[in-house]
Amino acid sequence: WPVASGGWHTCSMQAFLAALVGGLLTIAGGLAAVLVTGRGMRSQWRNDAQLRVGTEVLSALQKRVSSINDLAYLADKNSDDGEKAWFVECAAATEWNNARHAALLVSPPEAAALLQGLDRQSDALLVRAMAKEWTLAEFRKERDSLGRLASNYLDAVRAGAGWPPLQLRS
Repeated sequence: WPVASGGWHTCSMQAFLAALVGGLLTIAGGLAAVLVTGRGMRSQWRNDAQLRVGTEVLSALQKRVSSINDLAYLADKNSDDGEKAWFVECAAATEWNNARHAALLVSPPEAAALLQGLDRQSDALLVRAMAKEWTLAEFRKERDSLGRLASNYLDAVRAGAGWPPLQLRS
């Protein structure tokens, strides 16, 4: 049969082109699904990581503040009790720094800035704790701004996960 007559050659060519276009569309659809799924998985991993390290940061901060409190209430910071409290503070500061550095790896800029502020304020709180013997009420006022900043950090982590803020006072 002649090619121009529309015989089997034309039908074969149409079938071949239809199969080629169908195959290309299938491949493109598969690639799009992989990209969308991959992007969704990366987003889910990032959210999970931010929530996990955010929890670790707040836990480490609580331990650090507790150890600073213990130092603040001591009359003689150079006593045996003071030395024990100082070792506890050093361990808490190490845990805090490890948690903070892990969080900085996965945190968005807003949360990272809050982490840096938390670090500065916790260090300043330690300096104030060592300056004198504090009462519970006095030192609670001293650490109030740190608590508010920690609440802001909590809300930033929640916002990163797509959750509404809690707007806690401290």
